[in-house]
Amino acid sequence: MRRTQILLPDDLHRRASETARDRGHSLGGLVREAVSEYLAKATPDHEDAVEEVLLAEPFDDPQPDPDLCVDHDHHLYGAPRRARRSK
Repeated sequence: MRRTQILLPDDLHRRASETARDRGHSLGGLVREAVSEYLAKATPDHEDAVEEVLLAEPFDDPQPDPDLCVDHDHHLYGAPRRARRSK
């Protein structure tokens, strides 16, 4: 293990300490558990994170960018923009 120091606002420290005490853990143990769970959800190849995204409610943008679907490779990967088709 490696030692790491973090600064918590007073309210967050109080709540975390109470939660750790209620669970019978140390504050450090609670922080390690929280960071581990956060990273597991933030990792794209983690099954739970993928399932969470796939099962989430669809987002209906009230003002969609019409160029987004045309230039999606540009927005996602930095590829050159596609030429516009004349109408």
